[in-house]
Amino acid sequence: MEFNELEKKKILYKETTLCYQCGKCSSGCPLVEEMDMFPHIVIHLASLGLEEKVLNTDTIWICASCYACAVKCPNDIEIPGIMNQLKQMAVEKGLKPKRNEIYKFHKTFTGDILRRGKVHEFRIMLEYNLRLGKPFKNAMLGPKMLFKNKLHFTPPKEVKGFRKWLEKANRKG
Repeated sequence: MEFNELEKKKILYKETTLCYQCGKCSSGCPLVEEMDMFPHIVIHLASLGLEEKVLNTDTIWICASCYACAVKCPNDIEIPGIMNQLKQMAVEKGLKPKRNEIYKFHKTFTGDILRRGKVHEFRIMLEYNLRLGKPFKNAMLGPKMLFKNKLHFTPPKEVKGFRKWLEKANRKG
């Protein structure tokens, strides 16, 4: 079943109209300090159909899809899913974030997810730093992450059934 552009927008923006701007998503976001617009404002602008403003914000690219916002939402709005759909719309329109390093991180992060369905923090750090041309940029974080058991040199196992799911999703898209 093929969706036209208007139907896609109705699906995307339907959930955003449930937002009553309590701001809990923004207060729970661990990356909000890096964003140029609070997540609840992005959701509000999306509900109003102000696509240009939403697609031109760095916030959609900075969102790590960690679901901290969705857990706090009293209306169970799946904010990370909306942010991902907005990113996809931006990509389709040829839009990139204003700060080039954000786009480089996005490409690194999504590339790693597409490899096995899980993130390998060590690989992301290394690849991102190489893309920036600063291989030792976060070198001091390594020992801290290792000490807290957050940095593993071997990648995690692939999510069971991930490849089949990805192939199915690509056929639909």
